[in-house]
Amino acid sequence: LPDVVIMDAFMPRMNGLEATRIIKDKWRGIRVVILTLHDDLREEALAAGADAFLVKGCSPDHIIQEIKNERRRKNDF
Repeated sequence: LPDVVIMDAFMPRMNGLEATRIIKDKWRGIRVVILTLHDDLREEALAAGADAFLVKGCSPDHIIQEIKNERRRKNDF
């Protein structure tokens, strides 16, 4: 299983927030990072179980750092 999953809030076959709920229900140790254009979904994503929320357009370094942070948090879990 992956340490960290990165997904958009909107995907072709399944809503990313619903996918987050499923992942967190089945595999609590997996960290989920939502990366989306929709900043207004932050609260909903976190309520769905996302561990981090990033808005597309942030720097690649910021994304990498957040992945590292979540991986570290997973190891603390």
